[in-house]
Amino acid sequence: MRFKRTTNKFLENELYKLFDSTETRQILGEYDQRSTWEPSDIYKRLMHVCLEKTSLEDICSTTEGPSADTVHRRISGLKMTQIEQYINCCLFEVVSRLKFHHKSKITLAFDLYEQPFYGNTSYDWVIGTERKKGTNYAITFLIVSIATRNIRCPVSVCLMTSRRKKYKVGVISRILDDLFPWLPIKRCLFDRGFCQDDIIQLMDDRNLEYVFAAIRHGSVKKASKEIHACVKDLANQAGVDVNDRLALGQWARKNSLDTFRVEHVATGRRRKRVPLVGVFVRKKTKDKNPLKRRIYCLYIYLTNCKVSPRTVVKLYSKRWIVETDIRCVNEFKPITNSIRPQLRLFLYGLAVILDALWVVFSTLINRLKENNNMHITEEAQFIIKQADVLQCIARYFLRLLRTEIFPLLNFRGGVA
Repeated sequence: MRFKRTTNKFLENELYKLFDSTETRQILGEYDQRSTWEPSDIYKRLMHVCLEKTSLEDICSTTEGPSADTVHRRISGLKMTQIEQYINCCLFEVVSRLKFHHKSKITLAFDLYEQPFYGNTSYDWVIGTERKKGTNYAITFLIVSIATRNIRCPVSVCLMTSRRKKYKVGVISRILDDLFPWLPIKRCLFDRGFCQDDIIQLMDDRNLEYVFAAIRHGSVKKASKEIHACVKDLANQAGVDVNDRLALGQWARKNSLDTFRVEHVATGRRRKRVPLVGVFVRKKTKDKNPLKRRIYCLYIYLTNCKVSPRTVVKLYSKRWIVETDIRCVNEFKPITNSIRPQLRLFLYGLAVILDALWVVFSTLINRLKENNNMHITEEAQFIIKQADVLQCIARYFLRLLRTEIFPLLNFRGGVA
């Protein structure tokens, strides 16, 4: 693909803003003024690692710039709050280019991403988790993404310590405080890991709509059993085999008995009462019997959205956009065995920034295509026919950054 020069200039300007911004000099330049390397040079080195998806040692051995030990030493001297502040400021600079209208209604999706950890587990930032790849400990990141219409873009990242994971409401409140001034938020989507009384109360206090995947305990479990019993009794009277989950779900759907709404259900220890929605949804299973691979399951949600139960299911399905973001971030994820949380957070934050920059870049390309200002060669047209357009844009984006944009960002300084 060949694009107008303005597109290349856009990427150059965005990266220059990130490298040579005031925040870079203030945050990365505070720890050591004696070094001959500029703070932006450390940033460029780590950005290069993310683009090549390799290790810091490999990059430092093949290109001119600060050594791997220098980068480790400089980044380890930072505080976690400094790094989070810097990453989220860069995300704001990138995502704000989408220019949301003040009357837009933005939906946010929250999720936790876990990196397996094999080192000393006594640190506060190492959290126990399900067994993955030989370890049941991980470094956990909270990812927040925009999930509105065709827009998916990460807007915030933070490292979850043991204390933060226990008191998630404080972290979510701080994130919303940072996003409210420039993002017109209307709704938040959460999975079961966030289904807590204090988080629900936070949403009510801020007059935000919410959808939680409910944890089935206490009154929620009781309501779920009552719904199942009611449907089975009516199906049994109609002569339907209630043990066949597919037949039961099909009968309930046909007779409009597949959606339920309970206005006041107590949750948690504080017995906060919130509306509950139950919907029979068809899903796939891994059963060996082909006749049992598709069944109907009852999904339970806690929500204050004044819409139909079916619409609640469609709203919650947007939460999977954050899962897509996490997979796309892996396209820029470098290789590292470091046990230092500062470096881990910085590298993952840079990968998220690159993913957000790719979203803005793709939006720009689509606008150029709509205005017929982009020339596409015959070879590129064939590639687009053979593969997804967005995937082609992603490949071109990486190639453009590696070969054309990044070499222009030359290093300055001498021996550290």
